[in-house]
Amino acid sequence: MAHPSVYDIVENHYRNKINLIEIKPECTFWDIVDNYGWPIGARNTSSNKAVNQCCNRLKKRPMGRATKEYDLEFNGMTAYESWTRYTRLKGYGNYNFVSSRSGGGRYVASIIAWWHVEDVWNYIENNNIKYPEIYDKETDNFTKMGYKEKVKGVKMDRGCIRVGCWTCPLPIKYELGVMEQLRKYYPNLWETLMKKGLADEIAKIKLGGQGDLFDGYFTEDTKEHWLKSRPCWFDTIK
Repeated sequence: MAHPSVYDIVENHYRNKINLIEIKPECTFWDIVDNYGWPIGARNTSSNKAVNQCCNRLKKRPMGRATKEYDLEFNGMTAYESWTRYTRLKGYGNYNFVSSRSGGGRYVASIIAWWHVEDVWNYIENNNIKYPEIYDKETDNFTKMGYKEKVKGVKMDRGCIRVGCWTCPLPIKYELGVMEQLRKYYPNLWETLMKKGLADEIAKIKLGGQGDLFDGYFTEDTKEHWLKSRPCWFDTIK
């Protein structure tokens, strides 16, 4: 469920005969929601079954099947995206054998591991590389360059636009601008999420059935009022 402008880049690659492997998962995002609930409220895939199933069935397994014959993988992860990634790269290095990749494992080269976000954008601009337009759809809290925050003495990249699945609600616990960006620039997609049940899930997490001082209880009868009068309330579960 990539953002629409990501498909524009894919089409551009096809037109320019850039080699792509097209893979399809064994189920859809909506199947995950129906069977396991919304993947929300947890960063670690092991602590939330919906997050675990979503990550494995929509990303890891299909990728593993499609690339099982490869013995080397180039990865675009950077150390400054999160403290977990920083410590992982610090401990294992940016070139190492990963046994969990594609059954038998393979070497993974994180070729921009020690780049900050500004290094990435300098490279893109200097080499005139096409990128999805959603990276230009900025909000006050969510921009291409983001901002720096020191974590244990290390400058980490925060508030940077990073594109994943538009349906994924996982980042809204940690990133203020993700849902705001979708709501502002892709209102039809935002409305789809809300009406598919994400509004109910957010209200359940934030209110616990107690309502609030502004609009009373969140019910089927009052949901539309909440969405129209206070859409930003659904931007985060903090």
